[in-house]
Amino acid sequence: MTSTRTAEFVRRLTEPDPVVLAQVDNPDEITARILAATLKQAELVGMRRTTMEDVARRSGVGRATLYRRFPTKAALVDAVVLAEARRYLEGDAQAWAQGATFEDRMVNSTVFSVTFMREHALLKKLLRTEPETILPSLTVDAGVILDYATEYTVGLLRRELYGTETTPAQERHLRTVAELHTRLTLSFIVTPHTSINLATIDDTRSYVRNYLMPMVVGPR
Repeated sequence: MTSTRTAEFVRRLTEPDPVVLAQVDNPDEITARILAATLKQAELVGMRRTTMEDVARRSGVGRATLYRRFPTKAALVDAVVLAEARRYLEGDAQAWAQGATFEDRMVNSTVFSVTFMREHALLKKLLRTEPETILPSLTVDAGVILDYATEYTVGLLRRELYGTETTPAQERHLRTVAELHTRLTLSFIVTPHTSINLATIDDTRSYVRNYLMPMVVGPR
């Protein structure tokens, strides 16, 4: 994607079409089947090669029914991507909320994020077979995604470190560590191979305690 396309992609995620949002938030049984079938088909052949006919066949619905809910493939792709993005954000929020301490919350969030990205079949398929459709948005054109993810992380860290009021220096610190954390996450997505041991929760806790926490709580 070009930077303009990436910005439009993020805009559709953060300001989704109301019709698409309703289909994702409150899908009926047929819509749920369509979304699940689209995801499964794309995991097998990639998003580019997935056709509306494939989705109709896999979901067991007629083409007319499919097109009534999703008039174009672009609308269907938007719905699937939005559903997966919300699944990630909601899962991360749940993981964060289950921690008793700040360190626990950081560990839970890191475990969830690493596992989600490592096991996401569609993301792995696109990186392997259609890198030109996704890599630019995670690298040279990642500015909009970086800004959005950084703002999300700033909100989490601000509450943990300072509450509701921050000084200019504290705000600079928050934005610096949030961006660094986001860049680390993007790096793990683009280059999954790593010598950092994150195989178990204990391994992840050690990584968070020794590397992430000192960065996050550093000079305040």
